[in-house]
Amino acid sequence: MYHIVIPVDTSEERGTKATQYVIDLLEAGVISDAEAISVTVLNVFEKFKAVDDGGNVSSAELYDEDDYPDAVVRARDLLEDAAIEYDLERRHGDSADEIVDFVEEADADLVVMAPRKRSSVGKAVFGSVAQNVLINTDRPTLIV
Repeated sequence: MYHIVIPVDTSEERGTKATQYVIDLLEAGVISDAEAISVTVLNVFEKFKAVDDGGNVSSAELYDEDDYPDAVVRARDLLEDAAIEYDLERRHGDSADEIVDFVEEADADLVVMAPRKRSSVGKAVFGSVAQNVLINTDRPTLIV
């Protein structure tokens, strides 16, 4: 079975775009049939710590492994409608690191991502999850 990982954050637009691309591969015949693939929709709750006059709060206090954002639910619904086998995975930490770790652990055959649109300066200053995944994994990664 061919295993595809679709990292999805909170953006329904990007999550839908990546998921629909996988469905389109099936519909175009690039993938022989739905039974030949499995898909993992991966969501990473970004690690953070905030400090102000009222005290500290960390992402660990807010993280719920079962509380998927709407973007993940939308991706799940699209895969169900296309009769594609899927599972959902939620992690907590640095997005790029968690994606790279997961695709390696899962022995994924392909990663399909729809990154944020950023200017060159924005990418240089803030980095890019998609860029970090591309650099740090040896798995085929498709940016749509």
